[in-house]
Amino acid sequence: MKQLSILAALAIAGAATIATAQAPSAPAAKPQQAPAAPRKIPGVSDEGNAILQKAQSTPDPLVQQLATKVRSAHDQLMSAVMAPVIDPDKVEAAMKTENDVQTQIREHNTDRLIAVLKSLPSDDRGTFLRTLILSRQQRPAAQANPPAATPKP
Repeated sequence: MKQLSILAALAIAGAATIATAQAPSAPAAKPQQAPAAPRKIPGVSDEGNAILQKAQSTPDPLVQQLATKVRSAHDQLMSAVMAPVIDPDKVEAAMKTENDVQTQIREHNTDRLIAVLKSLPSDDRGTFLRTLILSRQQRPAAQANPPAATPKP
């Protein structure tokens, strides 16, 4: 069974932030659901899991600011693309801005991961990173190989 790690959660949160920022605006605000209880990583000490849970549950205002920026850049891109006459310069500028902000989000998430990694006890670092890397490898493989439909007789 796959175990979520803090980086996977950070990466997913970053991807979700980007996906949310790129999605068309929702017609109405949905009620917020309580976040899922953080999962403990097998093989990581209680102290290490406490550090990971704290990092996972601590809000990050910079991510919200970057999400606002990427949403704005995406809106500009959509405006340029939906115009009756396409201005390649406007499209280029909006695409570059959106890409730059997405890069900032990825870099920020990497910086947060490294900070969490450094705060973990040395005995937990390997387990944490192996869990993270294995979960990353399993996700793309599952997406690339969806279950085949069985033909009906």
